[in-house]
Amino acid sequence: MNNFQKIKIDLQENGKRLDKFLTEKFPDFSRSYWQKQIKNQDILINKKPTTSRYKIKTEDILEIEKSVFKKVKDKNLLEADKSIHFEILFENEDYLIINKPSGLVVHPHESVFKKTLVNGLLYYYPKIKNVGEDLNRPGIVHRLDKDVSGLMLIAKNQKSFLHFKEQFKKRKVKKEYLSLAHGQILKDEWKIELKIGRHKKTGLMKVGDKENYKTAITKIEVLKRFRNFTFLKVKILTGRTHQIRVHLKAIDHPVAGDNLYFSKKYLKFLPNDLKRIFLHSYKLGFFDLDNQWQEFEKDLPDDLKMILNNLS
Repeated sequence: MNNFQKIKIDLQENGKRLDKFLTEKFPDFSRSYWQKQIKNQDILINKKPTTSRYKIKTEDILEIEKSVFKKVKDKNLLEADKSIHFEILFENEDYLIINKPSGLVVHPHESVFKKTLVNGLLYYYPKIKNVGEDLNRPGIVHRLDKDVSGLMLIAKNQKSFLHFKEQFKKRKVKKEYLSLAHGQILKDEWKIELKIGRHKKTGLMKVGDKENYKTAITKIEVLKRFRNFTFLKVKILTGRTHQIRVHLKAIDHPVAGDNLYFSKKYLKFLPNDLKRIFLHSYKLGFFDLDNQWQEFEKDLPDDLKMILNNLS
């Protein structure tokens, strides 16, 4: 039985440090975690152990011991959990469209070992356990942050997983959000093109021009202006970590309720009833396995509607 998972090295990754490559490819595991696995010889290059400083090449055969994706300190990591609730908007033999509630983590990672969407999916559809490329993310082809609500596409078999993964990679998937930003945005439409990378000290994402920062494109359209806020439709053309949050903070209009990327000067304007980030994935479009375009919408949840209705 082969206990190693092969990882493809894309051309743009050529020459990158091994530990850095692994951290960027699997961001739910820290760089120190990957350095430990490399030292433990659970990461092989061309069938041989190596070091964290090794510069990867496209022709390399990179293999990862599958057990490193499991959390040995919690044997119940991938147990099915019937207590996890999410709304199913559509389902066929290939995929699910769900409405993820705010507060639900999508998949297990270093600090969250259970009570995730994945645990709920395993209860609803046990066969999903073997779908995908990461043992901690069965069926997951994209993700939403814990406190972000809205539409998600879940693959039910390996064929659909690879089909949808390729569309996300080629930016063919339509992803649109509704958000409330601090301040009045005067432009009716705005295309934000700012590179995003991870800050070495804080671990948070930030905009910048460093060589390893990745292109990120966000389009915003003003739906309604309030005295201290702007209600937006947001379309992302790339899928970077915290992209919307980082881009809106960069233009000095952070997302209301965001406790990571915010400006202190705006905190006094926060509505008392806003208990989480005002960001909702409301539209998702893609080509199904028959190459037919499918598009789904889900309006704002009641808690965010209430916030809007009370603004002036």
